[in-house]
Amino acid sequence: MAGSKRTDNKGRILKTGESQRKDGRYQFQYTDFIGKRHCIYDMNLSKLREKEKKILKDLADGIRSMDSKKITLIDLVEIYLENHRSIREATEISYRKIFNLHIKDSFIGKKPICNIKNSDMLKFYNGLLDKGLSSGYLHIMNAFLSPAFDLAVDDDLIRKNPCNNIMTKLEKTEKIPKKAMTLEEQRCFLNFLSKSKRFNPYLPLFTILLGTGLRIGECLGLTWKEVDFENKLIYVTHTLRYDNYGDGSKFHISEPKTESGKRIIPMIEEVQKAFQNIWNKNIILGGSGDFTVDGYQDFVFLTRKKRRLYMPNTISQMLTRIVNSYNDEERIIAAAENREPLLLPHLTPHIMRHTFCTRFCENETNVKVIQEIMGHRDIKVTMNIYSHVTLDKAKCCMENMEKVLQQTLQQK
Repeated sequence: MAGSKRTDNKGRILKTGESQRKDGRYQFQYTDFIGKRHCIYDMNLSKLREKEKKILKDLADGIRSMDSKKITLIDLVEIYLENHRSIREATEISYRKIFNLHIKDSFIGKKPICNIKNSDMLKFYNGLLDKGLSSGYLHIMNAFLSPAFDLAVDDDLIRKNPCNNIMTKLEKTEKIPKKAMTLEEQRCFLNFLSKSKRFNPYLPLFTILLGTGLRIGECLGLTWKEVDFENKLIYVTHTLRYDNYGDGSKFHISEPKTESGKRIIPMIEEVQKAFQNIWNKNIILGGSGDFTVDGYQDFVFLTRKKRRLYMPNTISQMLTRIVNSYNDEERIIAAAENREPLLLPHLTPHIMRHTFCTRFCENETNVKVIQEIMGHRDIKVTMNIYSHVTLDKAKCCMENMEKVLQQTLQQK
């Protein structure tokens, strides 16, 4: 009958595009944005209409749902990395390493992007935390996953970025927090190096790291051109990396990610003496070598025997050997003196940098100056360290106040 409404077997009126099949299933027919017809089915009319509502909203907003069902996270990351030329080559290599290690074969990597929700990302990241990955590592991972999803949103493939606010929802991640050396630990460390025949040659390097806050790649990449003895300044313009850029693993020079990475650091007296010590020994050992890395030459830090550049992970390994040797010796001395040993914690080049920043915060109140010297892009990083240091100082002051108050009470 003309103008009559289509109904199901229960007499309910069906909407445009809806119908009921002979087997009882409901179906909804629609045409996508390129004119192709599709059908969805469900035995329950209410559930069908939930699906129908989402499809109609996507069509109204231009969301290309069929495309997003075909594109997995693996595909999306590849599209993002291929089309964003602003990403530095060294950064892209790091991203691809992380992707291949943790995402490519994961449950989320093979999932269509339209099906990835915020809860999926939270589950994925928490799973990596449970495996021992650090929050810093996850921030690097999120640094390319989140903009990749933004790209999908911009291309009308998905409605929302599932990485939005994800990092704030993660639980605290550092199972073994990186702590700066105490002043006493720092004294013991440097004193041990100065007296050790085996490790003494590394004293200038660690003096410079503890006196400048340089990242290990920035330090090892220094050439004598960037060390200004006359004005007592260090010019930080690049970093040294040992990585595979598609031509085998070898040394490369990388520019700082941001302008904040390029900075000038004044030399304190001990740092200047350390550089002078290296200069004098280089002359005795035959200069700074004649090799070149991406146009840079005349490097400050070279191995003693083969006169080659240090790989950053070599310094980490050296620190482990130094700490183990010191602790073994300190246990013997402490036992002979009938006292508790003052042992050094696990040390890394990053802890050297963190230790410098802590000492600096203990003696400097201008946070912007600290940020500039450290080369922190985000002042929140500086503030986190500064706040921790000032809290420790506040506790110390309160303890001193408590002693004064107790002495006052005793005098009464």
